[in-house]
Amino acid sequence: MIRRIRIVLVAMLLSVAAVLGFSSVANAHSDEFLSVPANGAVVSDVSELQFTFVEPVEQSFPPEVVLTASDGTGFELGAPTFDASGATMTVPVVQGALPNGSYTAVYRIVSIDGHPASGQVDFTVEGAATEPAPVDTPVPVEEPVVTEDMLRTTSVQDPAAVQMQLALGFTAAGAVVLALVIVIIAMRRRRNSQSK
Repeated sequence: MIRRIRIVLVAMLLSVAAVLGFSSVANAHSDEFLSVPANGAVVSDVSELQFTFVEPVEQSFPPEVVLTASDGTGFELGAPTFDASGATMTVPVVQGALPNGSYTAVYRIVSIDGHPASGQVDFTVEGAATEPAPVDTPVPVEEPVVTEDMLRTTSVQDPAAVQMQLALGFTAAGAVVLALVIVIIAMRRRRNSQSK
């Protein structure tokens, strides 16, 4: 009898741990990242951008990175490369070192679990040896787009969906605990009625 109760308790604890673990994994996506240069940094030499994500990037969906100066001038970037882990992406600036000024780099990627992620880094270059090149017309900057294929194979986790997931998880855990209490009460009543 006591053994059955222990088995039920262990099963319930494992269920609760699984629900809570799933919720935390669902939130650990590539929306969090480190970058070189760092967000808000003031640097003197930038000839490439580097992003390190929480999890590897799905490289079958080409990452998109756009670099613009504060005046709206776009800069051509080379093809992204990845380290062995697949979580660090390096993007070269085609023209070489950036001249003095303020810049914004925006990325869009799909993480290995199929979650699309995006982010932005703002930084300033001061003390660069490179002079700004005269630009007659700004390079057109296209916003990165998420294709239909990406939408078919990924699921976007908006905050409402995450909250719903957590609410369902806690409801399920509460139902398991309630079922356990009912089982324990029923077993005690049966034992008391058998001992009379």
